[in-house]
Amino acid sequence: MQQRVKKGGATGETTSLTAPDSGSESGDAPPVLQVARESLWYHSAFLICAEVMGMGLLGLPHAMAQLGWVVGLSAAVIFGITAVYSMLLLSRIKNELLPSAESYADIALATVGPMFGAFTRVAVLLSWASLLPYFLLACAKSMATAAPSAPLQLWHWTVLAAALLVGPLQLRTLHQISWLSLASSVAVLVAVVILVATLLRGAATAGGAGGNGSSATSLHSHTMWPPPGSHFLDSFGYFSSFVFAYNGHSVVLEIMREMHEPRTFPYAVLSANGLMITVYTATSALGYAALGRDVAGFLPDSMEAGAAKSAVGCLLTLHTAVAYMVVAQPLHRALHGFLFPLTVEQASSAEPKAAAHWLLISASQLAISFVLAAAVPFFDDLQSLLGALTCAPIVYGFPALFFVRAKALHGLPVPMADGFLCALFLGVLTPLFMVVGTFVAVRSIIADWQAT
Repeated sequence: MQQRVKKGGATGETTSLTAPDSGSESGDAPPVLQVARESLWYHSAFLICAEVMGMGLLGLPHAMAQLGWVVGLSAAVIFGITAVYSMLLLSRIKNELLPSAESYADIALATVGPMFGAFTRVAVLLSWASLLPYFLLACAKSMATAAPSAPLQLWHWTVLAAALLVGPLQLRTLHQISWLSLASSVAVLVAVVILVATLLRGAATAGGAGGNGSSATSLHSHTMWPPPGSHFLDSFGYFSSFVFAYNGHSVVLEIMREMHEPRTFPYAVLSANGLMITVYTATSALGYAALGRDVAGFLPDSMEAGAAKSAVGCLLTLHTAVAYMVVAQPLHRALHGFLFPLTVEQASSAEPKAAAHWLLISASQLAISFVLAAAVPFFDDLQSLLGALTCAPIVYGFPALFFVRAKALHGLPVPMADGFLCALFLGVLTPLFMVVGTFVAVRSIIADWQAT
């Protein structure tokens, strides 16, 4: 049977959270795809780390170099804390106010109404679709990093990355991906350790050689505040990179949907984000310390060719491939329910038609992602654009609005601290990043295209 949530929490109307029934309830109905509700909090932490931590991290040292020590370190910590609070808001909505909700769209429908619910569903699907080209491009750049001497251009690597993903994308639940997510998180942590250690060793060697190397020169290109001559808009654009690096909120309800006990989700939030804040801050600081303002927008590009760089490339290839899968799974499920509602709940192992439909959707989305990745091949610019245009409303705007509205519908007061932070999220951070951040990112993309 479908799960349903009451609209507005009071009217008694209901709306389906999934696709229409895939068949009758008789004994000869096709076997259904059982969504595992057995994930424990640490499985959820694996998924959060795999979806959030990784390629956004590798653009942060460059962002910090444009902000200086004080502003850059503050951004790494402050935006991490706001991301934690926002995820906890979503957890409170699910566990205390709207337990039947399984997506942003469900909450929007229940708290605001059907039109806003439909708008939110489209907005979230578009945000997922916009992230996939980013992860595909990052996977391609990681493969190129692993084999720098290969006579291939970036678009060749992008095709290979897409081909690599076709098979794994046939896993149809997030729980099936959870242990791959653990491997992905370990891979990116090991890659960052190798990467930062190599850069620091190179900087120390160059400095000890008498200060003639470029790395030694870059050691003196540090500033406490944004570099002299920096314009506010230029500096502000790099805040979007930090917002993007902590973004994973749009799949929170989908992750909780597969948990055995959703009330333990805060443990996943605190452990995963605590790790990410530590890693993000350390990596930003160490990368900036090693190379100063010369640090590349994609941190592995700052490494010299060799075994260490190839190892980093291989580890990041695994991580970005899994990150693509985590974001793609709920998107593919939503598209499956819209295009082929009769097979969305049928198990691939028992119903070839369901497997064929999923393959068609995942392969088509890969093709679209390839086209978009080829259109904007500038890694740091794409990161800033996504952070401003899609992540700001999903990280700040939607959770704050949902929480305030859900409280109101239940006749409950909003605590003063929550009210202040929700007002800050809705009235300041969301419009500021969406308008100013998007303008800066688009301007940077145009400038880079003109320079090529």
